[in-house]
Amino acid sequence: MQKLKSSLIWGVTLFWLGGAQVYWNLAPHLAGYSTASLHTSAYLILKGITLVGPDLLVLLLGYYMDQCSRKESMVIKIWLNTVALGCLLSLIIALTDNGVGFYPTTIYNSMLPVLRNSYPLITGVMVGIVVSSIIPFGQAGLRQRLAGLIWLMLAIPVFSPVNVWGWNDNFLALFYACLFILGGNLKPVKQFWRWGGLAIASLAVNVLFQGLMPFLSFDGSTINRFTTVTNVLAVVTAYAVAGWLVNGMQKPRIGYLLSVVVILMNSSAFAVLYKITDEKPVAHSTVRTAVLTLAAIALALVAAALWQWLLNRRWTQTVSRRIDQFAAQDFAKQRAAVSKKLKELGPDLTVFAVSYLIAAVSMLLMNDGWRIQPNVGPDYNIISYAFTQRGLLLLLAALLIFTVVKFLQAISKRYWLSLAIVVVISCSFVIANREKIAARNEPILPSDLAMLRVAGSLFKMVAPALWLGVVTGLILLIGLVCWLEKNHPVELQFKGHRCLAYLLLAPVLFASCFFWNHSGAPLNNLLTSLGDQPMFYNQLSGARINGPLIQFMNNVDVKVMDQPAGYSRTRMEQIVKKYRTQAGKINLHRQNDLAQQTVIFNLSESFSDPNRVPGVKLKSSPIPVIKELQKNNTGGVMISSGYGGGTANMEYMTLTGYSISNFSPTLPVPYTQLVGKLKVNPSIVDSFNHAVAIHPYLGTFYNRTSVYQQFGFDKFFYLGSKNRIRHQSRIDNSPYLSDRTAYQNVLDQLKSYRHGQFINLVTMQNHFPYSDNYYHHLRRYRTVRVSAGTNPDEVDEFSTEIHHTDNAVKHFIKQIDGINRPITIVFYGDHLPGIYKNDMARDGVKLHETEYLIYSNKYARAHGAKNFKQNTAVVSPNDFIAMVAKQTNSKVNWYQALLTAVFEKLPAMAKDVEAKGDVNTARAVAHTDFVNDQGKLVKEGNLTKQQKQLLQDYRLVQYDVTAGKKYTLKYLK
Repeated sequence: MQKLKSSLIWGVTLFWLGGAQVYWNLAPHLAGYSTASLHTSAYLILKGITLVGPDLLVLLLGYYMDQCSRKESMVIKIWLNTVALGCLLSLIIALTDNGVGFYPTTIYNSMLPVLRNSYPLITGVMVGIVVSSIIPFGQAGLRQRLAGLIWLMLAIPVFSPVNVWGWNDNFLALFYACLFILGGNLKPVKQFWRWGGLAIASLAVNVLFQGLMPFLSFDGSTINRFTTVTNVLAVVTAYAVAGWLVNGMQKPRIGYLLSVVVILMNSSAFAVLYKITDEKPVAHSTVRTAVLTLAAIALALVAAALWQWLLNRRWTQTVSRRIDQFAAQDFAKQRAAVSKKLKELGPDLTVFAVSYLIAAVSMLLMNDGWRIQPNVGPDYNIISYAFTQRGLLLLLAALLIFTVVKFLQAISKRYWLSLAIVVVISCSFVIANREKIAARNEPILPSDLAMLRVAGSLFKMVAPALWLGVVTGLILLIGLVCWLEKNHPVELQFKGHRCLAYLLLAPVLFASCFFWNHSGAPLNNLLTSLGDQPMFYNQLSGARINGPLIQFMNNVDVKVMDQPAGYSRTRMEQIVKKYRTQAGKINLHRQNDLAQQTVIFNLSESFSDPNRVPGVKLKSSPIPVIKELQKNNTGGVMISSGYGGGTANMEYMTLTGYSISNFSPTLPVPYTQLVGKLKVNPSIVDSFNHAVAIHPYLGTFYNRTSVYQQFGFDKFFYLGSKNRIRHQSRIDNSPYLSDRTAYQNVLDQLKSYRHGQFINLVTMQNHFPYSDNYYHHLRRYRTVRVSAGTNPDEVDEFSTEIHHTDNAVKHFIKQIDGINRPITIVFYGDHLPGIYKNDMARDGVKLHETEYLIYSNKYARAHGAKNFKQNTAVVSPNDFIAMVAKQTNSKVNWYQALLTAVFEKLPAMAKDVEAKGDVNTARAVAHTDFVNDQGKLVKEGNLTKQQKQLLQDYRLVQYDVTAGKKYTLKYLK
C-alpha cells in the first residue's frame, strides 16, 4: 500500500510538472489574456498553481539524491542519459513525417544539452549535485548558511525587478540548482499543520498577488511578476508541500523521473506537439490543448518506463559499472584513464577528422567565390553558411566517408593506405565536379557514370597542367604512405563482430540512397530533418549547399515511371496504328503545316489572377487586357502541377505533351533527372525546322542550357550566353528584367528569322520575393480583403507586377498583328505565387488555376487559324501542343492525334493539387488529379470506360518513350 501511495504521488508530481512545462508553452487561447480583467486574473492564478510543479520535483530530487553516494558517477550517468535519450527521441521523430522545418536546431539541443541549456531543470540538478558534493553532509552549519543565502536571493526579486538575477532567461538552470540544494536541507516533519499551514498561507498570498497584478501593473509589462517558477512564494509553497510529502513517500527511481523530464522538455518532441497544436482541430484551444498535454505526459511516462527497461539490460549495466569504477578513482587515475582511452580512439578520431575535412572542403570548392546564393534572394558567406547552416549535412557526409575508410581498413588491414585511397578518390571526385561545373554548370550525377565507357576521350579534355599536378601529387602521396606504413604503423584489431560491422556499414549506408527520394518514407524524413535540400531544379546549387557527395546520392533514387499494364511491342504498334488512323481523320479538315507557322510558347512567371483565390479581392482588376483577350480568343484557366514553384515542370509538359503526374514520385523534376539520361527527347521542337529559347535570366536553373540542347533548340538566349539578351530594362527597383525586355527579344528573333519557327519564352519579371517593395504605385490594385494569414502587401506587389505584364502583352499583341506571317502565341502562367495561406485541402484546385491564352495574329487568322471554345475552360499544360495545332488549323502526326484525344476527351490532369508543389519532393505514390470544366475534382475511378482506355494509351506511350523499350520512337521521326 505504501509503495502504491508513493507511486501515485510521484505520478501526480510528474503530471504537475508536465502541465507547467508543456501546456503553457503550447500557447492555449487562455494564455492570451493580458488585459486588466478577472479573466486575466483567473489565468494567472491557474498558471501560477501549475508552476509549483517543477519546483516541487526539483526539491524532492534534492532531498532524495543528496543522501546518495557516488555523486560523481551520478552526474555522469544523468548527462549520458540526457544525451542518449534526447538524441534517440530526436532521431525517432526525424524519421517520421513530422513536417517540422527546424530540426538542425532541435538535434543540436539533444546533442549538447548543457552547452545549449536545453534542459535547465536537469542541468540544475547536475550543478546541484556537484555543489552538494563539495559541501559534505556532516557540515550542517555551512549547509544551513548556504540555504539561508539562497532563500535571501529568492526573496530579493519581490522587492526589486522581477528578473533581477536573469533566472527566467538564460540562467534558469542556476535557479534549479539552488532549489536542489534547498531540497537537500529539507527536514521532514510529520505534523501536517506545520507544513500544510505554510503551504496554504504562501499559496493564498501568491494567489492574491497574481489576481491583483492585472489591475496593479502600470503598463502590463509586470503582469507575470508572481506567475513564474522563480517566484519565492511558489518556492515556499513547493517547499512546504515537499516537507509534508516526504513522510509518506519512498525513494523514487531517479533515472525514470529524469527520463520523463527529458522526453517532456526535448525540443524535437515539443516541436511536434506545437505543430499539432497549431493545426485544426486543436488550434490552441484551451481544452483541446490540455487534452493533448495530458496525452503527451502519459506517453512520456510509458516511454520513460520502456527506456528504463532497456537500461536494465546486461550490456547497459556493464557500462554503468564501468562508470562507477571510473568515478571511484582519484583524479590522477581518472585523467590517466581518459588519456588511455583517447589514445586508443586516436586513430579513429583522426580518420573522422580527415573525413570531416574532406566533406567541408568539397562543399566549399563547389563554389567559385566567397559568397553563396542558396536560392533567389540574399547571399551568404560560404564559410559561415557551411559550418552554421549545413553542419548536420557535413556530419552526414563525414560519416559516409569515415565508413568507407573503415571498410577498406577491415579488408586491407592497412591504416594509412586505406586513408590515402579515400583521399585520392575524394580529390578526384572534387576535381571532376569542378571540371564539369566549369564546362556545363552542373555537378557529377549518377547518369555521368555511363561516361566511364569513354573515359579515354574525357581524359583528353583535361588540361595538361592539371594532369601534371595530379601525377605529382600521387607520387608524393605514395611516398608518404609507404613511409608512414613503415615508420608509424597503426595496428588495426578488427575481430569478429567489429570487423563484420565495418564490412557491412559502408555498403548499407551508401545503399540507403536508393530510398532517399521516397517521400514520406523514414529515410526521406530523416534527410529532410537533417536539412538536405536536393534542389533538383538546380543541381549546381544542390551541390553547393549539400556538398557533391550528398547531392550525387540525392540523384540515385530515381525511377522514371511504373510500367503500365499491357506494355509490349505489339501493344505499342497497335497504339501507333490506332492514332495514325485518327490523325488521318483529323487532317482531312486541316490545311496548314505546323512547320510553316511561327508558334510562341510564353511561360509567364507566376502569372495568375489574385481574384480567383478564395478570400482575396482587389480594388480593380490588374489584368484587364488578358481578361478581354481570353473572352474573344481561345483561353481559360490552366491547372498547374505546382504551387509557388515547379516552373520547369510546366515547361516540360508543354514541350513534350507528357504529364508529370504519370511519373514516379522519385522523379519530381524531369528537366534535371530525366532529359539528360535519354538519347532522344521527342518534343514539339521536332515539328519545326528552327527553334530558339529565350529566358532573360540565368541559364543554369533547371539545367536549361543542356536541356534545350537535348530537345534540339538551335539557340538559347539567356544572361551570359553568346546569344545575348538585348534591350535589358527593369521596372522601378526590381532586380529582374521586365516582360517588355522578353518580348523585344522575341521581336528581334522574328525579324532575324522570317520563316516558320518555334520560340519558347520563359519570363522572370514576376518571380518572388514579393515583400521587398520593388514597385511603385502599389495602391492602384490595393487588396480589399485577403484570406486568413495572407500578407496584403505581398498581394499588392504581385498584382502590380502582373499589371505590368498585362501592358507588355498588350503592346506585344499589337506588334505581332502588324507582321505578315502566321504567328500564334500560347501565353500561360506556370503556377501561383506562394503567398496565399489558404487551406490547400479546401482550396487546392483554385490555388492551382493560372491564366492561359492562345492568340493568333491577323495574318494567321486570315490564313486558316481559328479560335475555339470547346473544352477550353480548364486545361493542363500537356494540352497545348494539341491546342495550338487545332488553333492554327495544322495537320498532326499520330502522337499529336493522341494528345488531341487526351485534350478533347479527358479532364485536365495535374499532380496532387491538394498539396503544395515542392519541386524537391513528391507523394509516396504516383497520383493524378483530374479537374473537369467546372473546376471540380474527378476521381480516376469515375472516368468512363473509353476515357480509361485513352488514359492507358497515353500512359503507355509516355512510359515507352521515357522509361521503356522505345518501340514508338521510330514512328516519331
